[in-house]
Amino acid sequence: MIDDAKEFFDEMSHKGLVPSGVTYSTLIKGMFQAERPQTALELFKNMSSHGQQPDIVTFSIMIDGLCRQGNLDEALTLLKEMEESQLKPDLVTYCILINGMCKAGKINDAKELFSSLFENGSQPNVHIYSAIMKGLCQKGLIDEAYKIFRDMERGGCLPNNCCYNIIIQGFLRHENLPKASELINEMVDKGFSADATTTELVVHLSRNDDLILRKLRDSFEATKCINVK
Repeated sequence: MIDDAKEFFDEMSHKGLVPSGVTYSTLIKGMFQAERPQTALELFKNMSSHGQQPDIVTFSIMIDGLCRQGNLDEALTLLKEMEESQLKPDLVTYCILINGMCKAGKINDAKELFSSLFENGSQPNVHIYSAIMKGLCQKGLIDEAYKIFRDMERGGCLPNNCCYNIIIQGFLRHENLPKASELINEMVDKGFSADATTTELVVHLSRNDDLILRKLRDSFEATKCINVK
């Protein structure tokens, strides 16, 4: 499929047609998904010579692809190139980078980038909060993650289902069942539900205390009823 797309793209160029920026971005993303990062990079480099300047979407696709490939340094180089071209990274770009830094084990860099958003007058969205909390939990920094979880609502960003599951899983993995139980009650009361990972951890840790399991089951049944309606 991706080879057919590339062949069609090449035919366009040979016929003197100029592919749009959207076409370039779509094909670059497809190349990364097909595990062909070198081809994606070549397409990106060829854009300018074919009359198309990469926009913020194209840069973000490139940065995301490089981060997923584990090439964080190249992604950061591209970020610098993006800024030098007078394009300002948006929250999507920052979320991609924070995710990439966390996956690369560079949690301090992720924390620094997260903090810089506030310094620059930006308000992180729920996806950025989720990314940094997940990275902190994975590094065992559950107290820092919990502080951010509480700070986000005070800052005007309401935690969603994903945020609750991330922080609850963090406490469960540290075998802090009382705190996890408190948060599960809070989550359910707000109309959210546990995902499969949270439920599995609860089953593993709760042992003979099935009160928390009943709470999860009741919330799951309530969610099903709402969906049916």
